[in-house]
Amino acid sequence: KLKGTDAELPQILWLQDLLARGIAGHHSGLLPLMKEAVEIRCSRGLVKILFATETFAMGVNMPARTVVFSSLRKHDGNSFRYLHAGEYTQMAGRAGRRGKDDTGTVIILCPEGPLSDTSLRQIILGQATRLTSQFRLTYQMILSLLRIESLRVEEMLKKSFSEDTAQ
Repeated sequence: KLKGTDAELPQILWLQDLLARGIAGHHSGLLPLMKEAVEIRCSRGLVKILFATETFAMGVNMPARTVVFSSLRKHDGNSFRYLHAGEYTQMAGRAGRRGKDDTGTVIILCPEGPLSDTSLRQIILGQATRLTSQFRLTYQMILSLLRIESLRVEEMLKKSFSEDTAQ
């Protein structure tokens, strides 16, 4: 439904060509419209091969028969580092579709050579990063919540991640 020059953007043309073949890519640099198109096609079973970063694994519940890691290293904005255990678990946990597959398969490619046992154990078996809520109740938030008659401040607090963790 894109019009004019928007329909001719290189990213749009590239992804259209791939999607027609059942192949897709999903990463943080993808236009939001294209991310949604990929997610819709995945949910309908139209994508047979998906190249994705953890942005796909975090935001969308789409299991796969097999998950392939092209590397266990990623760029964090400053330098390359190994995946944290939680990142690995989030992505590898997509392997195996409930009710369809007896097991899920995870394949790890090592283009930079084999990892040491210690590094591999840390990535695969290490402790996941503990999530810490950034929720802060402010006077402005309380006043805004009080304007909404159907919502009580106490209920809002009970539903917050920080309260759930505390309980």
